Amino acid sequence: MPDNLKSLKVIELMQIGFSVSIDATEHEENIEEILEIARMFNTTLVLRNMPDSLLDQKSLKKLKTHSNKVIIET
Repeated sequence: MPDNLKSLKVIELMQIGFSVSIDATEHEENIEEILEIARMFNTTLVLRNMPDSLLDQKSLKKLKTHSNKVIIET
């Protein structure tokens, strides 16, 4: 479970049924946990300001498994 207070708030919103939009640079270290929880709760997740480290082939492949519920803003 992520330690970041903002990430915990995001997870709390997903648990009660909200779709969320987050600044990916602020949640970069917890993004995998957030994606997994979004998948568990069938939540749509909007990722804004994607850092380059999350736009490499390996990271995009992980996002692809959640692609029906992940929106990447560019």
